[in-house]
Amino acid sequence: MSNDAAPRSRGFVTAFARGLEVIQAFGPGAARLTLSEVAARAGLDRAVARRLLMTLVELGMARSDGRQFSLTPEVLRLSQAYLGGTGLDRRLQPALQALARRIGESTSLTVLDWPHIVNVARAEAADRPFRHALSVSARMPAHATASGRVLMAALPEAHLAALLVAPLERHTPRTLTEPSELSRAVAACREAGFAVLDGELEEGFASAAVPLRDSAGTLVAALATSSHSGRRTAAALRSDIVPLMQDAARGMAALLG
Repeated sequence: MSNDAAPRSRGFVTAFARGLEVIQAFGPGAARLTLSEVAARAGLDRAVARRLLMTLVELGMARSDGRQFSLTPEVLRLSQAYLGGTGLDRRLQPALQALARRIGESTSLTVLDWPHIVNVARAEAADRPFRHALSVSARMPAHATASGRVLMAALPEAHLAALLVAPLERHTPRTLTEPSELSRAVAACREAGFAVLDGELEEGFASAAVPLRDSAGTLVAALATSSHSGRRTAAALRSDIVPLMQDAARGMAALLG
């Protein structure tokens, strides 16, 4: 996780960066870690990791039982600063839930953190199991999701081309991984104003996404949903669901101001 070999600016504060690495050492399957485990996962010396952990404990962002450490809900202040600053906070949750009820599918708001999309809000629809259901903060491959396609479409072409140089994983035979193919697909998404992907992440599942913009027209997130093809095909998502999502995105934009 640590990347001390990379060139840094004169304003780079190593101690601050290492503190963030310690926080990121925790996660799914790693809610409670020993000092040695934190040091190994963060790529830090034990003594450094210990000082950083004790600082987090004093700040109330971590706790320790003497052997293991765990984060506290106080860490959520970091995500709240981002979500509140962009408007992607609980102001939008009722609208997200209303859309989920209207279309009968779970809905999400996602942002781009290449090569992933990150789920920042979600509303569940009843009785809609999905193998790749996203919890808040969960990550999925940007290139194989409708959300990722919408978010990629907002990038300058030169920036997108630079990202697509790195190899991308093929999740199914339908997954687009070649830079030229993806560039054309992103251009089509940009022109259409939405994306619908059919079986690129998992066979038998389709996803749809539309951009969520603020009043200035700046892309804030992608509004997305997904469905099993036995219940709703990609064509049905395109014809029946995308217009409802676009309507919901316009309503959410008004809430963002």
